[in-house]
Amino acid sequence: MIYRKIMLIIAGIMTLVFYSCKDNPTLVGANLLKNDYINVKQLDSYSDSLHQTSSYYKKVIPLGASGTILIGNAANVQASSLILYAIYLPDSIITDLNNNAVNVVSSTIHLTPVYTFGDSTASFDFSVHKVNSAWTSLGFDADSLPGLVYDRTDVSLNHQFSDTLVTVDVSNSTATNWLKEVADSTYSSDHGIYLLPASNAKKVVGFESYTSGTTLGTSLHLVIQKTGVYSDTLIFYPSQVVSVVTGNPPAAVTGDMFIQSSLTLNSKIWFDVSSIPKNALINNAELTLTRDSVSTITGSSYTNSLFVYLLADSTTETLSDSTQILTLSGSSNIFQGNITPYIQSWVDKGNNQGLLIKAASQISGLELFAIKNSSAANLSVRPRLQITYTINK
Repeated sequence: MIYRKIMLIIAGIMTLVFYSCKDNPTLVGANLLKNDYINVKQLDSYSDSLHQTSSYYKKVIPLGASGTILIGNAANVQASSLILYAIYLPDSIITDLNNNAVNVVSSTIHLTPVYTFGDSTASFDFSVHKVNSAWTSLGFDADSLPGLVYDRTDVSLNHQFSDTLVTVDVSNSTATNWLKEVADSTYSSDHGIYLLPASNAKKVVGFESYTSGTTLGTSLHLVIQKTGVYSDTLIFYPSQVVSVVTGNPPAAVTGDMFIQSSLTLNSKIWFDVSSIPKNALINNAELTLTRDSVSTITGSSYTNSLFVYLLADSTTETLSDSTQILTLSGSSNIFQGNITPYIQSWVDKGNNQGLLIKAASQISGLELFAIKNSSAANLSVRPRLQITYTINK
């Protein structure tokens, strides 16, 4: 008897749970939800006229971790590159070099084009210079350039350009010195070469830095000869490579702010969300940016998206968490993405220092994105923040 009573009680509970969890509640249930202790609200910077501010600034960063090297002049930038080849020689060749028994027959730099910024049909050329001061790919940037010591003499010859390969000969005497610097410690150290765009270069070309897959990247090909004994071709690849991009932000365009790779230009946006109660739960927050298609310049290939970071201090550009990155995906002339965690942080912590916007490919390419700013005459193209949130009644 007791067992049957227990089973009846369990069955009753299960029935109650089943009807309580139906997808379509009764009118009574719907009314209960409607008059519950929560309230869903929306906030739109466009229709609700939220106060906002925006700005952009230049920040110099090292580009040594990029997979490409950049050379040329285009739009608002000049790009040059440093290359140090890793030259290793067998003992037999070192002995012959020290005995002056080996001659360099030819020396050729091979570069593999993978990117173009500016008019692809424009003129392009560069010079090659011997570097006399030490540098590292991870520490050298545009601010380091004034301290770079290099020979002003161009040591390159016979420039050959195609869409898939650029070859430039280097004087045999220069190549011989590179080998002797490895073979004989009494020679000055090898600090590589500096590739400087010619004054008539009207575009920037990007070359693959290192060999990957079937692409040779950049390489140095030396043909050496010991008369009557042997002739050999030696191929060397870079141990260090870095691009240096200099220039200024483009001329001011009313209603625009800028984001640019490699130079680098970043933007900041701030919205006043103080009207959201502190105990609110942010259900969804969407940020939309409008691109100025006239002032935007992109290369032959690029990542059509922007990264958004939460600022902990807007005066120093200190990030709240550098590992937390949200993305604004590009489509037509719109960049849009979900930034719900950032708005929730503003509500919970009260430290609204704004958002930092960077190019997704910050150290590759030279893409210049012009974005409509907080002062744009047309209110509909200003940065837009749409928030849905829930509060207790």
